Amino acid sequence: MGERKAKMLRNMALKEQARMPGFVQRQRMLREEINQSKSLIERMNDLRVEATSDGVLSAQRLQSARWYELRLIDESKLLQNKLDFLEIEMRDLTALVTQMGHKQQIVSNKADEVARLAREEKETRIEAAQVVLRPRSRI
Repeated sequence: MGERKAKMLRNMALKEQARMPGFVQRQRMLREEINQSKSLIERMNDLRVEATSDGVLSAQRLQSARWYELRLIDESKLLQNKLDFLEIEMRDLTALVTQMGHKQQIVSNKADEVARLAREEKETRIEAAQVVLRPRSRI
């Protein structure tokens, strides 16, 4: 009975271990996407600074520059919202991976403990059977 429970616990630990690489890969992809979003936001902010620093002379150029600046502001806000979402998702995913690793460790330790207890119980039964089977010397 104990061996069966130990095997079940080991399988649970292996299941958690098998799920882990997918989550780690998702973390890596999120990290890359976060870095790309941050660099895009920085570049857009730089473009906004450059757009406002030009010496604009005509009304048409002034209107074009303002339109361009408003587009950059809108896109920056969209990217910032996306970045905020990705960072929350990354935090949740990191917590999940940590939790999975902890669960896998606990289940693995429990499986080892159950297997050890089953082995000790089996050894005790074997020893008890050997004591019963030993021929008793007659006095």
